[in-house]
Amino acid sequence: MKPRSINIFLLDGDPNGIRVAQISMSTIQAIAFRRNQLRRVREAFPEIERPGVYILIGSDDNQADQQLAYIGESEGIGGRLSTHNSNESGRDAKGFWTDTVVLISKDENLTKSHARYVEACLIRSAGSNPRWTLPNTRMPSNDAGKLPLPDRAAMDEFVDQTKTLVGALGWDVFREMRGRAPQMIPLEQDMLQPEPIASAKFFFRGEGFSAEMVVGPSGDFIVQAGSKARLRTTSTIPRGTTTLRSTLLEKGVLREDGKFLLFTSNYSFSSVSAAAAAVIGASANGRILWKLPDGSTYADWESGLSEKDAAEPTK
Repeated sequence: MKPRSINIFLLDGDPNGIRVAQISMSTIQAIAFRRNQLRRVREAFPEIERPGVYILIGSDDNQADQQLAYIGESEGIGGRLSTHNSNESGRDAKGFWTDTVVLISKDENLTKSHARYVEACLIRSAGSNPRWTLPNTRMPSNDAGKLPLPDRAAMDEFVDQTKTLVGALGWDVFREMRGRAPQMIPLEQDMLQPEPIASAKFFFRGEGFSAEMVVGPSGDFIVQAGSKARLRTTSTIPRGTTTLRSTLLEKGVLREDGKFLLFTSNYSFSSVSAAAAAVIGASANGRILWKLPDGSTYADWESGLSEKDAAEPTK
């Protein structure tokens, strides 16, 4: 991750309406809108008829906590989206679709091969987030969108910026939820990096579970690989936690290991209590259950950060 400045244009002044986002000094442009706004977007932004990549977003009616993202490419995105919108049955039917993100280049240099390469990269990246499911029936092959080395370098940057823009527009489909905890860059090496808060390690232990957690640079809560979650659950477990634990088992993030559920890789939770609930298999107040080696709670640690900030003089 690196610091970036993003400009977002609101066509109607509505932050939930049609938005156009772009990174400063970049040629990539992201247009976000609701499905029922497609006709207006095609009228307002003729560049949507160019080659590019699109993401159709919605929720899974069968799993309340699961979201869907169909990733596609086309030589003419506007026409392809109209085809999806008009088909209520068959392979092109996208009944879950409620929101759209279109990604195109402002300089008109994006080709069909470029779009196929970007599509393949995005599909592989989205597969790493267990909170999202890709309803794509055809996954890209290894030779999808093969490009010369200079073009690959340019499209890799396009992919990187796409992930940033989609996240800034409100969807974490490309967020890395599993893998190694990000290494913090010392403050003296990069003055623009946030203070390395991930150094604090919290523990949550009890009968049938033993877990470790760090706070990541984005403020998320990363349960460490090797942590053990309780195998059984209680009647107080939140429904979303039950769904998440099942999904993590399916994805291989959790694996049954004797009397425990073992975290096979790091996993990022959006709240400290969600992390605790997943570990203990019950409703849990993570602010008081996660503790430092000296016995102080996460709440104590967070309060200490606030006091430290208040004590520092304003520069």
